Amino acid sequence: MTLQSLQSLIKGVVLTPESGEAYTAALRRNSPLSVLPAKAVVQPAVYEDIPHVLAYAAGQTPPLEIAVNGGGAHSSTWASSDGGLVIDLGKLKKVTLTADKQSVSVQGGAVWGEVYEVTSPAQLEVVGSPLWFVGVGGYTLGGGYSPLSGKYGAAVDNLLSATVVLADGRIVKASKDEEPDLFWAIRGGGGQFGVVVEFVFKTHPYAGPYGSGVLVYPGNEFANVVELIREWKKTQTPSERFTISFSRSAPHYHPSIVFLPEVFHDTDGTRSKTVLAPFREGATKPVFEKLGTVPDMATLSHASDASFAAAPPRLAIRGTFFADHFPDILAGVWERFVAFTGGDQAVRGSSVLWDLTSPEALAKVPVGETALKLRESHYWMAVQGRSSTEEGVEAAKEFTESIVQFVREKNAELTGRDLGWFINMTKGGEEPEDVFGAQLPRLRRAKAKYDPKKVFSKGAVIEPLFE
Repeated sequence: MTLQSLQSLIKGVVLTPESGEAYTAALRRNSPLSVLPAKAVVQPAVYEDIPHVLAYAAGQTPPLEIAVNGGGAHSSTWASSDGGLVIDLGKLKKVTLTADKQSVSVQGGAVWGEVYEVTSPAQLEVVGSPLWFVGVGGYTLGGGYSPLSGKYGAAVDNLLSATVVLADGRIVKASKDEEPDLFWAIRGGGGQFGVVVEFVFKTHPYAGPYGSGVLVYPGNEFANVVELIREWKKTQTPSERFTISFSRSAPHYHPSIVFLPEVFHDTDGTRSKTVLAPFREGATKPVFEKLGTVPDMATLSHASDASFAAAPPRLAIRGTFFADHFPDILAGVWERFVAFTGGDQAVRGSSVLWDLTSPEALAKVPVGETALKLRESHYWMAVQGRSSTEEGVEAAKEFTESIVQFVREKNAELTGRDLGWFINMTKGGEEPEDVFGAQLPRLRRAKAKYDPKKVFSKGAVIEPLFE
């Protein structure tokens, strides 16, 4: 089969380098470091296009590598292929609320902003990304940590069913009652089992308006801020959270600790004032603050647009988990962040993000109910290594690697428990035991059942286990 004959079989579009700007546009990702030159990019228009694409790739000598692009937000090259074939789901992004509004179906090429454009006007919530441009597919298959996770768990805990195109071309529905092994595996096992072309999520009651904004503290208040965090957590509920950032902002680029709050059910700002009082009214006060309310998640997911637009585009992300906001971990990362970003100006746009969402609902789900490996109390953190020049890219990558390694090792030292890597923030090549933990043997059996020839082998690769 040729690419021309493939085009004649499908309703979607086949793009090659000869397609010009359309091909170039289809290769673009959130980070230019994620771009690879594919032999072809296929944009399916219907689910039935994808079996033809898989058959074409398998029929080449040697078979072509398959990559699947949903939102393209991952900073690795998982959604790209050098000389292989990319299945770009961008034309499959329909979002539909059911008549009873108890669930929402989302096609695999949608980003979360497109979901919120449907759920927010209906005053409904869905457990999704805090950022509008993140793809629904990759985010969910890796587990899906959300601002709403404190109340409702991970995205995979709210997944009711999925439609998956398997490596052999079959299109199946996966749920607790249909293909239960597949349904288990895609809830935290990554994109190793097929092309998920549709998700059906449970919806939840409206949690807005949301208190939102920013609180900024200077670096010389670091020790006091860490103590504020530890005290505040004692009274935190699932209805309020922070993302905390170590960053340097224009125009002076002083190292700062930045708090980005999200306070649920904050009709007039009163709840935010109460919840955030320890950070605003005590002895340690922010040097800058801006607080207000936004009506819904659709609006909230755009809160960081301006900062992303101003950030250096060359981006490498790594992340891991930690059990608690231990001063030794926070201080160790802070010292390394200040030293690294205080040197070469090209990398001073790098930052470190810390999750501060109640882990209560995540920990209520029994271990092994889904493929998501961690069900004890925990948090995630991420390092955004950025560079304004090509020359600074390797240093930015090394910084991300060194910080997550430090956090993982220090957390294990303090708790006696190694939490491993965060699949959605790995680069590929990590030991699968460190990514999937105790769920790996069952995932390997599912791989043997649904993708025995490893057609899907981008990212955190799972070797099939034949028994």
